[in-house]
Amino acid sequence: MALGRDRFAQGIVIRLFRAWSAQTEAGAPAMARLQQIVAPLGLPDESAIACASLFELIESHLGRRLERECCCSPRYSRDERALLGVIELAPSLGSLAGSATGSRAVPHGLPGAIVWACVAIRRAFGMSEGGSEAGHAAAPDGQCPFAAGPAVREVAHGA
Repeated sequence: MALGRDRFAQGIVIRLFRAWSAQTEAGAPAMARLQQIVAPLGLPDESAIACASLFELIESHLGRRLERECCCSPRYSRDERALLGVIELAPSLGSLAGSATGSRAVPHGLPGAIVWACVAIRRAFGMSEGGSEAGHAAAPDGQCPFAAGPAVREVAHGA
C-alpha cells in the first residue's frame, strides 16, 4: 500500500510545485495558495512550508528557475521528474548533518538543507522510508537530473 500512498504524495508535491511556481512567477505570495491545497487533504501545515523551502533551495542551488508543466497536464516536465527523484533519493544519499555524497542518479551530491527539506516532505506526506537508484531522477551517463536539455516527459499515472 505504500506504493499507492507514495504515488499520491508525488502527485500532490507536483501540484504544489506548479502552484508555487505560477505564484512566484506572477510575483504573488505562494504560501497562501499552497495552504489552500494541503488543508482539505488533512496534511500538516508544515507540508506546504517544507515544499516551498525545497523548491526555493533547489532553484537557488541551480541558479535558475525550475520549469513546470501546465497546471492541468498529466505529464511531468524534466525538472518535475528530477524534483521527485531528489525527494525519493535524498534520504539515502548520505549524512543529514552535512552535505550528502553523490550517487549515479545525483552525481554532484546535495547540500544538507535540501536533504533535510526532502526528509521533512517525506514525513509530512507519510511517504515510505528509503529510496532507490531507479527513481524519477535517473539521468543518462551520470548527468545531473536537472541538466538542461530536451524535455523528457512521462505520463503521471495515478497522480
